[in-house]
Amino acid sequence: MKILLIGLGSIGRRHLKHLQSIENVTLAALRTNKGARKEKSDILEFFSVEDALSFQPNGVIISNPTALHVQTALPFLKAGVKVLIEKPIADTLAEATLLTAFSEQIRVAYCMRFSPLVVKLTEIFANDPPFKISFKRSYYLPKWHPYADYTKEYTAIKALGGGVIRTLSHEIDMALHWFGEPQSIKGVTDRLSFLDIDTDDFAFFTIKTKSGARVNFELDFFSPINRNEGEAFTSKGLYYWTMEGIWYTPYESNKSEALFKFTTDAIDEMYQAQLKDFADFILHGGSTNATLKEAVGVLALIQHVEQQS
Repeated sequence: MKILLIGLGSIGRRHLKHLQSIENVTLAALRTNKGARKEKSDILEFFSVEDALSFQPNGVIISNPTALHVQTALPFLKAGVKVLIEKPIADTLAEATLLTAFSEQIRVAYCMRFSPLVVKLTEIFANDPPFKISFKRSYYLPKWHPYADYTKEYTAIKALGGGVIRTLSHEIDMALHWFGEPQSIKGVTDRLSFLDIDTDDFAFFTIKTKSGARVNFELDFFSPINRNEGEAFTSKGLYYWTMEGIWYTPYESNKSEALFKFTTDAIDEMYQAQLKDFADFILHGGSTNATLKEAVGVLALIQHVEQQS
């Protein structure tokens, strides 16, 4: 199996690391040599689409800036290649429609679907449905990638598809995966802090699901404390989670108990599972990664909040 990587920044390098542990995979990269990490990789490198197509890849992983996703994917999709595109799927819904004819060849990399934490939460909510969920994500953008000038990365640049609501859209995918298309969406994106960026560094929005549950999201790029946490209220009690585990507090006792603990290698396991899934998608067609339709649903929600701001 031949897999081509496009974009060897932070996430591209992570994909490369995990692909190298999958047997019978030959790897190559299509590069511009203008990214934040310009050092040569230890795999075959191409510097034009034509040369990359001559490699005849069976699969392509696209992890360059969001605004380039669609134009990057199209030549390979037209050649019949299966593609895994990093989230979000595109810069605009209008661009995403250009991919519609190739929906069966596309999956979108919402890696949290493969997290042991999310798998466990999915099991819990299937048996104990929540009526209110809250997600909070906070990262200090200047320390996001220590090797790079954050002001020059796509996350800080509107024209490249950056912004906190687009970069931290995993929880949107999780909510839509659990509850389906929302009945209503209200929210705001804003630029509040001292960061030298031209896009949003704060987002707060809320959706009402068809089942009647309320899901809240609060995201920012300026907290000195990294946070990735959530809580869910059900008729039985409160579930609280971080990237360390899940805790449950029933109404009857008010005593918290640990339900699940994150292992130190859980992040690596998550990415490994995602790329194994992509390899299976290339060979057999099945996949847990997001479909084009699901990814477009996430982008539609993002654009709805942005248009309200």
